[in-house]
Amino acid sequence: MYAGYVLVMKYNTVLQSWVHSLRKISPETPDLEAGGATADSEEASMIFHVGLVRLLTNNKQFAEGMHIHAVSGVPGDVKQTFEEFDADKDGFISENDLKQTMRRLLQDEPSNVQVEQTILEMLSAESQRKDTSERKISFQDFQEWYNTAEIKTKAELFSLFKTLNIAEDGELDENGYEKFLTHLSKDEHSRNKLAKISPFTSQMAKNGKISFDDFFDWYKQQNELRSPSPQGNENENTEEESEGASLSFPPDLYGRFMYIVLFPINVGLYFTVPDVRWKNGWEKYFYVTFLLAIVWIAIYAYFMVWWAVIAGDFAGIPQVERRGRRCCSRTQQAVMGLTFLAAGTSVPDLITSVIVAKQGHGDMAVSSSIGSNIFDVAMGLPFPWLLGTIVYGHGIPLSSDGTLFLSLLILFAMVLLVVITIFLCNWKMTKGMGYIMFVLYVLFVTQDLLRHYHVFRVNF
Repeated sequence: MYAGYVLVMKYNTVLQSWVHSLRKISPETPDLEAGGATADSEEASMIFHVGLVRLLTNNKQFAEGMHIHAVSGVPGDVKQTFEEFDADKDGFISENDLKQTMRRLLQDEPSNVQVEQTILEMLSAESQRKDTSERKISFQDFQEWYNTAEIKTKAELFSLFKTLNIAEDGELDENGYEKFLTHLSKDEHSRNKLAKISPFTSQMAKNGKISFDDFFDWYKQQNELRSPSPQGNENENTEEESEGASLSFPPDLYGRFMYIVLFPINVGLYFTVPDVRWKNGWEKYFYVTFLLAIVWIAIYAYFMVWWAVIAGDFAGIPQVERRGRRCCSRTQQAVMGLTFLAAGTSVPDLITSVIVAKQGHGDMAVSSSIGSNIFDVAMGLPFPWLLGTIVYGHGIPLSSDGTLFLSLLILFAMVLLVVITIFLCNWKMTKGMGYIMFVLYVLFVTQDLLRHYHVFRVNF
């Protein structure tokens, strides 16, 4: 079942196209002029620009492609691009600001010579004559450089079209655009997403063709519709990838407190799990790190379940005996599993979902939570049951008090309510949807606890 789920997710775009073909529904193309960029069109626009930057900067030296990255790699117009370069938000682009932005855009560490070369290109002749200890690029200087960069990018894009033989006499038709998309991305899934944005759905297209000037104007419009990248991500990534795990004592009071609290965990991980961030050859042991991390998760899970039972006893949670044919299950354990254990095992999902959602990958955040729960049901439960039947030689009995079927009905009802909620929120993650999800969770936990303590009872 889990393998089937993975296959469906891998080919979901193909399946969607097939269903649309059966129902004779054409894929929806967002009206960018009327309603702005949707989540799908924004993702497609990102794939478009990443592929185009790759094509335009191919075989170029390190800093030669900076004008392309500024025009095509940064969302928004010249003002938004300037704000992206101005990391410290002081109204000027300093050498440190430029180096930080170049590192993010070019995915490499720029040298001082390369940064100096880019500064000289951005500074106007008048600004270069100024004798200052620290040269800073004003918005006026940057705007002049950006306008020149836009002209150079347009010329290089026209040359690219000629090289790829996709534009005849300065005009592009739909077949040429389809061919262009194959150069932007070799991945079929990405090309299907790219099909959601097209200049031929705009008013610029005439008689099935669009001039290169109109195409470039459409291209700039696409770039301006993209959402600016979240500020601070580059700093966070740099911090996460800095030096790796360390047992050195922190200088601040809060750091020392957390160091003492987490020391039993950190010391065990430090001496048993290789940290690939240490560099110097440790990167090649990534598979060992992955396997040992799973081993430690299993160890932590064992102690978490054990301590949850002890905590339930200590907290005085009532124990209600419910005897079946072969087993005796305690309501106390069900309560702890429904609350503390469920929350504890979901914390990693919560952290990863928050991280990718802050980076703008809403689809990944949702699919991570859904996929992890499907993995738990389709793999996490059957595998230990299989081992149990092999060891004990008989099946593992489930609750026989008539509530199992009701629990399954409630599970399907919760899934249906979640889907309806997302639909009512126009398939967008909003604060309102978050509040509704919290309410649904509270209702689920409340009814489950009331049934466990026999406040009301429904048998099927």
